[in-house]
Amino acid sequence: MRGRTGWTISGRVRGFSLLEALIASVVLGMTVLALTSAVAAGQRTSIEGQKMVLGSMSASDLLSEASSVPYKELEALDGLTQGVGLMQTLDGGAYPSTYWMVGRRLSVVEEIVTYEELGVSIRGLRLTATAFDEERDLLSLERFIPEPVS
Repeated sequence: MRGRTGWTISGRVRGFSLLEALIASVVLGMTVLALTSAVAAGQRTSIEGQKMVLGSMSASDLLSEASSVPYKELEALDGLTQGVGLMQTLDGGAYPSTYWMVGRRLSVVEEIVTYEELGVSIRGLRLTATAFDEERDLLSLERFIPEPVS
C-alpha cells in the first residue's frame, strides 16, 4: 500500500489500461489521418486553381500575340502547340518558370459570320487558344479576326 505513487489501498495500480491506451491511439491516428487528407485536398485544389489562372493568362497572351501577326500570316499558326512547361512567345522569348505546369495550342479556322438582322456577312479567322496540363484541357478562349478590306 503506497500513498501518492499510483497505488490504491487494495493494491491495484491506477492509470491507463492497455485497452484504453489502444483506443486513445486509434482515435489519435484517425484524427491525424483526417487532418492530413484535408491538407492534401486543400493543396490539390490550390494547384488546380493556380493551373486555371496560369492557363487563362497564357491562352489570353497567345491570342494577343496572334492578333499582332499580319492577317495573311495567321493561318500558318494553325496547329501551333507548346507543350507543358515549354511555352515561349511567338517571337521565341522564354516564358517565366512559373508556367511550368501548363501548355497551350492555337487553332486557326476560316469562318464567315452572318448577322441576318443586318444582312451582313463577315469573312475572317476564328482563333482558339487552348491551355492544357499533362492530363486534360483546362480552358479555351476564342477571338474572331475579320478579314481586312483590300
